[in-house]
Amino acid sequence: MCSDDWKSHYAKIACAQLGFPSYVSSDHLRVDALEEQLQGNFVSINHLLPDDKVTALHQSVYMREGCTSGHVVTLKCSACGMRTGYSPRIVGGNMSSLAQWPWQVSLQFQGYHLCGGSVITPLWIVTAAHCVYDLYHPKSWTVQVGLVSLMDSPVPSHLVEKIIYHSKYKPKRLGNDIALMKLSEPLTFDETIQPICLPNSEENFPDGKLCWTSGWGATEDGGDASPVLNHAAVPLISNKICNHRDVYGGIISPSMLCAGYLKGGVDSCQGDSGGPLVCQERGLWKLVGATSFGIGCAEVNKPGVYTRITSFLDWIHEQLERDLKT
Repeated sequence: MCSDDWKSHYAKIACAQLGFPSYVSSDHLRVDALEEQLQGNFVSINHLLPDDKVTALHQSVYMREGCTSGHVVTLKCSACGMRTGYSPRIVGGNMSSLAQWPWQVSLQFQGYHLCGGSVITPLWIVTAAHCVYDLYHPKSWTVQVGLVSLMDSPVPSHLVEKIIYHSKYKPKRLGNDIALMKLSEPLTFDETIQPICLPNSEENFPDGKLCWTSGWGATEDGGDASPVLNHAAVPLISNKICNHRDVYGGIISPSMLCAGYLKGGVDSCQGDSGGPLVCQERGLWKLVGATSFGIGCAEVNKPGVYTRITSFLDWIHEQLERDLKT
């Protein structure tokens, strides 16, 4: 969106439309600083509209080829992707410390840890559709946040108001493995509970980039859930390599993402499903994937497969916006 005719109070309208409960800041960015594919086809606010008529941006804009001002609007709806309470210390093993992954949640069905998830707003958690597809009873689920050990005296559980899984998810087809959980009451953010940033739609995370997966999943294939939160560094793998006949043989779609080591040894596992795959970009942590599936755990030529979050941004924002209207 061009910054021509943009007024600062439109920012709150835009954030609300995207389903965010808050607005942090708005700024301008030079068009030539954008990715190349975003340097044409803009919209501008119709300056003939009185302010009280600008209640939804898509009804208040017109298309144009270029920006007279040479600047576009940037918008920050949520302060996210920061670990304010974490100071890295070298510790043995892969056990996580409190506040290291403050967006990580434990999704518990009738009191038992079943899946992971990621906080994206005070009310919404991103997880995998296969976690909730057959267990579609919000009252049976609770969400625990801001903890490392599942054995500690339980931190307050948060009740679930609503579960939405992708309408095109089919259990036997593997694709569209994404779901949202809405909490009954908003979370209070502090040093141990923070939202993760969603990536930008055109953001590209290169092959080989080292990202991090975390969860209370089993530490060996077929094992029990881990009582403590573990994490592992895993490099991103191109879909081309992941679809090689020796790896997944063509079942990896563009809306999936692979990460791990073809030689095996490090991977997500049962109980990590729905949890975050996060990458750090310019000091901010972003949710790049949600743990979806794998064959075994940490096996040779069978890296972890994740739902590619950039493929589902429209779907996420659509659900959040729709919920605001109900």
